[in-house]
Amino acid sequence: MGRWILCFSMIFLLLTGCSSTDEHSSESADMAGADHSASKIEESPNEDSQLQGSESSQLSPLQAERKVVFNANLSLTVEDLPQATNKLNELTTSYKGYVVEESTYTEGESVLGSMTVRIPQGQFYAFLDQAEAIGKGVSQKSITGADVTEQYIDLNSRLKAKEAVMKRLQGFLDEATKTEDLLSISNDLSRVQEEIEQLKGQINYLDNQSEFSTVTLSLEQEKITVPTFAENEFSTFTEAKKLFMTTANGLLSFGSKSIVFLIGLSPIFLPLLAVGLFFYIRYRKKTKKVDQNL
Repeated sequence: MGRWILCFSMIFLLLTGCSSTDEHSSESADMAGADHSASKIEESPNEDSQLQGSESSQLSPLQAERKVVFNANLSLTVEDLPQATNKLNELTTSYKGYVVEESTYTEGESVLGSMTVRIPQGQFYAFLDQAEAIGKGVSQKSITGADVTEQYIDLNSRLKAKEAVMKRLQGFLDEATKTEDLLSISNDLSRVQEEIEQLKGQINYLDNQSEFSTVTLSLEQEKITVPTFAENEFSTFTEAKKLFMTTANGLLSFGSKSIVFLIGLSPIFLPLLAVGLFFYIRYRKKTKKVDQNL
């Protein structure tokens, strides 16, 4: 009897030990699985942030490139205007630019000229330095810049949207069977195509304005004053002519005033003149009678 009790007790102990070992192993496995899943959850935000960082680092070419339009005004004083104009033309060609407008004109005693040239943006400041060296004395210069990147990106986005609409309309046009539908879709397609061409024109304009800078040059030939005979001591004829005109004007003025004076006092002078003539005539008659009696 004691042997059986001992055998049952040993079997009971073995069974409880195995069950506790299984539970411990399952719990450890569960904890390991939980730790592994937690580590995955913790690692996933890092992976997402890395993906977001890689996406943000890969910017579109439109966002990475800035579109800036440069304009400059340069006023120069030169010794010889035609020679300076030729030098500026040669300088523009050497910098792979081109002349938009060129003119020469006179204003009073001044000889003036103007030029408008387009220079590649990378050569903009170098060209200004070389052009400024052609002038004499102190030159006047002003530079302005306008960032049109946002406008450029907006135009490209609108262009892509319009092109997508055009593709859908072309698909609708291919599937349409009714005449009314064909006319309506054709009108919409023509309008969208016109808007696309306008957007492309604006984009090309901004490309040209940002790739080539505009420089407006104002030129003035240096004045050379040459003295003449009339301005110095050789002015006898001029002085004599001036004196003659002054004398003649004085005499005319005196005669005019005398006539005005006589006409104005004629009511007094005429009776006196008549009385004087009367006594003069009587005097003459008496003188003749005395002469005859003698």
